[in-house]
Amino acid sequence: MPLITLVPTRQTFAAEVDETVLDAALRAGLNLPHSCKGGHCGSCRARVLHGRFVYPRGRTAGLTEDEEAEGYALLCAAHASTDLEVETREVRPAPDVEVKSLPCRIERLTRIASDVMSVVLRLPVVEEFQFRPGQYLDVMVGGGRRRSFSIASAPSDGREVELHVRRASSTGFTGQLFDAMTTGTLLRIEGPLGQFWLRAASLRPPIMIGGGTGYAPLRAMLRQLIADGDRRTLALYWGAQTAADLYEQDWLRALEQERAGFSYHPVLSDPAPGDAGWRGRTGLVHTAVLADHPDLSGFDVYASGPPAMIESIRADFAAHGLPREQLYFDSFDYAPDTLARMQGGQA
Repeated sequence: MPLITLVPTRQTFAAEVDETVLDAALRAGLNLPHSCKGGHCGSCRARVLHGRFVYPRGRTAGLTEDEEAEGYALLCAAHASTDLEVETREVRPAPDVEVKSLPCRIERLTRIASDVMSVVLRLPVVEEFQFRPGQYLDVMVGGGRRRSFSIASAPSDGREVELHVRRASSTGFTGQLFDAMTTGTLLRIEGPLGQFWLRAASLRPPIMIGGGTGYAPLRAMLRQLIADGDRRTLALYWGAQTAADLYEQDWLRALEQERAGFSYHPVLSDPAPGDAGWRGRTGLVHTAVLADHPDLSGFDVYASGPPAMIESIRADFAAHGLPREQLYFDSFDYAPDTLARMQGGQA
């Protein structure tokens, strides 16, 4: 069993031959930087100083050839062949939250778009579940597998926790959620997880960019800001394929009229025939941001959505003056086993 040593902390953990370095670290309670867990976003990139590793699923898109030549690896995809020494950092969880594994029940199921379900969870009354808006939780689905979903509600909304779940399969967890699960279904969750939350201490105005259900964690941030009476200037860009996918458009339009300093910018990438009367913007959501803000140096950017969107933002926004430390992102990707079924035509 290979032993992995982190530099400079000298923390160590063992990795099974059939698990990624990242999974082994998380299993050992070490929260290494990560986001999509699918090899696309590059968040888990780290330099391997000593030892050998392999990519059982092939080389991933989140690492360039130059980075690979410099000794970098993506820990969410790499399996250790020998003992490894890896230069990275452990990310401490938010100081005011505690990661817990809890049972819960489905309180409400509401179809909010053709392929998106609002899932409201009721947690045990005797347990506190504190989180920062923007974080996510994992639903345990058996066999050591889990599915990650951003929390769409804010702590100010009360004890119920809301998720916005897009259907990803007909036979997996999301297929069962849409077709078979009902109010009262018992689930087990683990969370809160992730480092994606609004940095309240920053004086820079935030720009939020959501792709599809990547809107969910931004919604949580926005709802908490409203509850806190925060009046900072804020722009939300929501990209979707069709107008029907903008499932909370009415609320956002009304909020734009009610709250000074808030602007809402919907962008459609593939308008449907029924969108013939659409007078809003079309194209890629991140290019709409660049058109409005050619100089991003004075902003904080919070982006959540599919890996291709996050990759484009990371590449293009730096060229428009956005420092790396002013970009916070959460890359949504399918779980590896779901992705494998989709690629094999079995989803």
